Amino acid sequence: MSCFRLQTIMPNPAILESVRRAWSGDPARGKKALDLSAGSGDTSQILAAQGYVVVATDYGRPQPMANEIGRVGGVDLNEFLPFRSRTFDAVNLVEVIEHIENQPRLIREICRVLKPGGRVLISTPNILNVFSRIRFLFTGFLRGRVRPVHYSRKPGRAPNIYLIHFYELYYLLFHYGFELVELRKTRVKFAQVFFTGLLYPLMWLFSLAAVIRAEKDPVQRRYNWQILGHMFHPALLLSDNIVVVARKIEGNENRPRP
Repeated sequence: MSCFRLQTIMPNPAILESVRRAWSGDPARGKKALDLSAGSGDTSQILAAQGYVVVATDYGRPQPMANEIGRVGGVDLNEFLPFRSRTFDAVNLVEVIEHIENQPRLIREICRVLKPGGRVLISTPNILNVFSRIRFLFTGFLRGRVRPVHYSRKPGRAPNIYLIHFYELYYLLFHYGFELVELRKTRVKFAQVFFTGLLYPLMWLFSLAAVIRAEKDPVQRRYNWQILGHMFHPALLLSDNIVVVARKIEGNENRPRP
């Protein structure tokens, strides 16, 4: 199963600005960053501008890039990454994970190639914003996959065929060695704000009953409160896409399991 970033559909300016802001502020001079499935290199340039020494990958041959960005072609993100463990301080995965068949392996591999304390940034279509939920109610299709995949597109080249729910991503990050650092929003439309204001009280009451009161395990209930807090974050309720930043931690095997 091949993996690629569509060359003709690059992250929109709102996504790129959110990515830029997420990486800004931390001293990066001399640190190493990996930009997975980098496409035309917009996100690689963001990392380079922050001072990172950047390696960009692609499934095919990476495009030429400025700022002495290293390029590695032939990298299938469904397979093991061709880099040594604990090599990088930062990893970018921008509008890519929704194309990946083997998402758990990719998260494990990102953890492996990151140094302790290193960060990963993952952006993906936000299928949990309020308008996406309403769309699903009436059509059965979510944000990022608004109609059936065209029959001519095979799974290796079908856009957004493996859309991932925030909770699923949170679960994978939790179990494979990460802690959530922040959520960032991208573009927000009027419809999302309107329906959130209209439905927020009902959403909270239903979520409280289904996610908190229905859970009998006290440890899991504490985790559920954390997750519910994220689910009502403005980025999850309002944004077209979400930008998730997580940090690699040591001793993950000692965490209590939900």
